[in-house]
Amino acid sequence: MKSIVQLVILSFAFFQYRSSLGIEDTNVIAMGAWSDPVSNEYGGSLRGRLLLCAYPDHRGGPTNRVDVGVYVELQEYSDSMGRALQVYCDFTKGLKCYVSDLHGNPPEPVGTGFSGGAPGPIWVTLPSFASTRLRANVFAGGRLRDGSLGLWFAGAGVWTIKARDTNTYFLRAEMTVDPPANTNSLNHTEIWRGTLKLPSLKIPVSQP
Repeated sequence: MKSIVQLVILSFAFFQYRSSLGIEDTNVIAMGAWSDPVSNEYGGSLRGRLLLCAYPDHRGGPTNRVDVGVYVELQEYSDSMGRALQVYCDFTKGLKCYVSDLHGNPPEPVGTGFSGGAPGPIWVTLPSFASTRLRANVFAGGRLRDGSLGLWFAGAGVWTIKARDTNTYFLRAEMTVDPPANTNSLNHTEIWRGTLKLPSLKIPVSQP
């Protein structure tokens, strides 16, 4: 019993140490603050935040290519335990993004054309205390070959930060969840509806 208690204490101390260093995920290169939690009419609460993550590209091509993407992380945040939340995530319609510098100006307009897929609508189930991370921008965006950063969203906005641009930019977003009318197969007390105002994410000047 004593050894178990010691293990728990050591694990907690290590977690505190990692938290003090700001270590959560080595793939995360920028992280916004959590939004205020928003509850549905049955007390189910949800909060979210924006992340900028870099992963080795798994789509083929050069092995050293890094895929940089914007992600929305959602977390079940209810006061009571035992109830899962059903969240309908449709970033093509329910996500609105805004990019601006310290003076409120967007990046210099760049003609942008892209092809390929974008994240589609999906139901997400979040049990108590659970969280999930969802890709928000199109799969063709992210780090471009010339070093620019393509923040391209299907329906939420399109921006390209040029490689030579040294301004500091911030990304913020609003995520509105409005499920389709036909949800008869789901428990309506678990369905979450509402709008999360995702706080600003500071976009680093230099990126992987």
